Amino acid sequence: MAIANQRNSAVKKAVPHKGGAKKASAKKDTVIGSGLSFLILFPMFLLMLPTTLLFFFSMLPTFGALILDAKNSIKYKWLTIGGLNFAGALPFLFQLWFEDNTVDGAISIFMRFSSMLIIYGSALIGLLFYKTIPLLVLGFLEMNDQRRVLALREMQKKFVEKWGEEVTIAPVSRTAVKKQTTR
Repeated sequence: MAIANQRNSAVKKAVPHKGGAKKASAKKDTVIGSGLSFLILFPMFLLMLPTTLLFFFSMLPTFGALILDAKNSIKYKWLTIGGLNFAGALPFLFQLWFEDNTVDGAISIFMRFSSMLIIYGSALIGLLFYKTIPLLVLGFLEMNDQRRVLALREMQKKFVEKWGEEVTIAPVSRTAVKKQTTR
């Protein structure tokens, strides 16, 4: 038995651990993927500079929510704010694309009070949804539970009227019954 244990430990020492190689390979792939993404996306951002500028400044509430939501394990805040923020910015992106697709056009669209109000107002509505909808759902579930409790109490009253008070007494466990019969 001792010889078999020595052989197993020798085999384990001789075979290199594959986890370390996988981690190094994954890190290398991540660096290569990030670099490749940067090489492809950076020229695209420069080619689409008006869109990039308008989109970046429009989506600032979403970026802020993403940074603030990073510590939570469930990240719904930035998704809720970001969805409505994007919906508010989309008409102005279309206006930029189909009318004046220049940096000056992007700045003029963004600097208008009405466009800022719509874009940031939609992000605010997303924040309000994030804060209020869970409370509304919780209230609805609580009302549903209370209604169910009332229905069960009414059913219990009917059982008491039909079969007597013994129905409301909790059943005795079998071990308690055995102890009482052995005495």
